[in-house]
Amino acid sequence: MTLIGYVGTAMPYPIFAPLFLGENSAIARSSLLSPTLLFALLMAVYPLGTLVGSVYLGRLSDRAGRKSVIFYTLIVAAGTNALSGYAIASQSYFLLFFARFLTGLCEGNISVARAVLTDLDLGAEKAVAFGYLSSAGYAGYLTGPLLGGFLSHLSFSAPFFLAAILCVLAAFACRAYMPETRPRTAELPRRDAPPFWQAPGLKVFLGIQFLITFTINIYHEFFPALMVKNWGASPEQISYATIVATTTMIALSLFGIRRMLRVWNTGQLYFYSMLMLGFSIVLFTLPGRLAAVYPVFAVFGISLAIFNSSSNTWLSDTYATVGQGRLMGVVASMFFLSNISAAIFGGVVADRSITFLMILGGVIAVTSGIAFKIAVKAQVARERK
Repeated sequence: MTLIGYVGTAMPYPIFAPLFLGENSAIARSSLLSPTLLFALLMAVYPLGTLVGSVYLGRLSDRAGRKSVIFYTLIVAAGTNALSGYAIASQSYFLLFFARFLTGLCEGNISVARAVLTDLDLGAEKAVAFGYLSSAGYAGYLTGPLLGGFLSHLSFSAPFFLAAILCVLAAFACRAYMPETRPRTAELPRRDAPPFWQAPGLKVFLGIQFLITFTINIYHEFFPALMVKNWGASPEQISYATIVATTTMIALSLFGIRRMLRVWNTGQLYFYSMLMLGFSIVLFTLPGRLAAVYPVFAVFGISLAIFNSSSNTWLSDTYATVGQGRLMGVVASMFFLSNISAAIFGGVVADRSITFLMILGGVIAVTSGIAFKIAVKAQVARERK
């Protein structure tokens, strides 16, 4: 389900630009707004829907059960993906805009998938499981654009009809094989547990999570611009960089995290990953030639794999008394909110200096790691009292 969700996120990347900015774009002439603005709004509405869906679907799954929420959102997502394909075929921008928002809303079920892992009695393997889940997401980022680009040769609507079929298959696999990890009758968080937002230190740690994901999104959204500006990189060279980072991340998630957990706990890995992310982003600005930057992408992939495996696990274990669906929903919303914030803030700063933006992102990541260390010590001291 996570793989399909991220395929849905990444698949339109090679589709919407030629659809709206091409010379013979009929759908771009169906509105009074400019094609560029129509394109930008359409790219923004999907993560906005996912942001909203992550919060409410995670909380709903605490009450209604994980399996039912996942199943019905996949069924609805199948319909909304098909609606997107129909909207493109009929050249209706407003219908496409509405369908993409609803699809993003449904694919906020990614937070429910994470909550499933928190329900399972995995012990030390929880971090490994979160690594696998992250690998599925990044595999979606790799395969989504490939599917979208290939099928767009048939028609621009074809990828969305394929996405609808995949959602139906995933829904039936969910119904047939997925156990319910939190039935409707499951006991809610302990009565003596504080209300969600009053859990000690939670707001602080979520703020740190926002800052570090803000840095990650600075990388995702602006490293292509840095490569073009500093080294005149081609689209193929940018795609090679993405493959290096993603492949490294997937490989470490699958084969390295378990070994790391024998040496460090999840809190330590969470802290180290923030420092590594910060330093690796700064390192992007240093190489004098393009070939030298590819090892830095490998370092970033390693850092991101450690972060994805440790952050969700540490938050889940530290705040085990609150609703895990709601917690994972808020954590997911931090990512999508930071995505939007990074695009706006980063665009303003990058207009003056992309190099400075990357250095600033690195400083924010390292500062987040230091703040995390201080906050953990303060929480331990508070608990001892």
